[in-house]
Amino acid sequence: MLRFIFLLALCASTVTRTMGSHGDATAPERMTRNGLPGTATHMGKRGELRVAYLGGSITAAEGWRPLTTTFLRELLPDSAITEIAAGVPGTGSDLGVCRLGADVLRHRPDLLFVEFAVNDANTAPADIERTMEGIVRQTWRANPATDICFVYTVSTPGWPDVQAGNYPASVRAMETVAAHYGIPTVQLGFEVARRVADKGMLFKGTAQDGDRAFSVDGVHPTPAGHRVYADVLRRALPEFLKTTASRPPLPPSLRADNWEHAEQRVLSREMFRGEWKAVPLDDENLRGATKALLPPTWRADKAGDAIEFDFTGTHLGLLGIAAPDSGWFTVTVDGNAPVTDTFFDAYVTPTFCRARKWFYPQPLPPGKHRVRVELSDRAVDKAAIKQAAGKTLADPELYAQQRLALSALLLIDTAP
Repeated sequence: MLRFIFLLALCASTVTRTMGSHGDATAPERMTRNGLPGTATHMGKRGELRVAYLGGSITAAEGWRPLTTTFLRELLPDSAITEIAAGVPGTGSDLGVCRLGADVLRHRPDLLFVEFAVNDANTAPADIERTMEGIVRQTWRANPATDICFVYTVSTPGWPDVQAGNYPASVRAMETVAAHYGIPTVQLGFEVARRVADKGMLFKGTAQDGDRAFSVDGVHPTPAGHRVYADVLRRALPEFLKTTASRPPLPPSLRADNWEHAEQRVLSREMFRGEWKAVPLDDENLRGATKALLPPTWRADKAGDAIEFDFTGTHLGLLGIAAPDSGWFTVTVDGNAPVTDTFFDAYVTPTFCRARKWFYPQPLPPGKHRVRVELSDRAVDKAAIKQAAGKTLADPELYAQQRLALSALLLIDTAP
């Protein structure tokens, strides 16, 4: 049935196709589907248009996002366009659906771009469908008139598929959701592949290659790479705005276990057990974090310090800080065996810290749960974590502390 819906949408949509390596027509660059009817009503009218961008570091960068906002101002000169920047580096749609309310929906967007194809590259398709559907349903529950557009960027893992004119696995999962809800989508990577095939651009170059380099790391576009992305959107958006018919009613869920009811809940003092201290935004262990979107952060530095709380739901997560001082923490749910983990990873340096999500490894039975999160007395072997990734711990003294910094709870309820 889902395949039929997808094929029907494919036939009914305005598409632009890319060419595979053998000249055969393959996946479309864009799918108009139901377009952007709410935004189209602003054509020739005065008023405010609030445009939100939810994604990872590619969206957080001063690249395709502000370039697209500039183009929208050209396209809709009578509208006062407000940009809502909600990109957080290194995060996927699982955190995105949890922080959607706090970072996007409270600003009442009229148009929402969603960019998670790169950071969801290693995520199971079923999980992507759950979280992306959650973003759609949560958005339209808040305001059915909000337009949504999925934007697909490209990085090294998905590059072979894009070069061949195909969608990477993460994009195929997102297309399942988009087809079900009539959401327009655009694959920005096909234009990159075309320019690389024409020898006009290098997918992964160096700083010395200048505007010929799409990226220098195979992930993050250079300014020239971002301009390519923006050029594709300049082609797509006018087509999406031709659809002025009202959006059909919200269809039944694609997946009964989607994450529509996901939230990011800030910590409160009554949760604290032991000595927790507020972390100021200029703290050295927040260097590199996206502070504009970081909830109030609290830190414990004594083993045994904990937070305790109750929640009703089926999935549990934490938003914490990956920093040189990150230690082990244990999570105990309903008195069951504790689960131990750390926010520290090989990417952490004294000048690069960031918010990281962590999810309890298995779903919970529907209903109310009691949770304890505690700083462990074990020391993280940070040198070993670095070494496993081919990196070295330059100055061990800078990593000696073993603390726990938490910013929010990630709570999801998929029960009927």
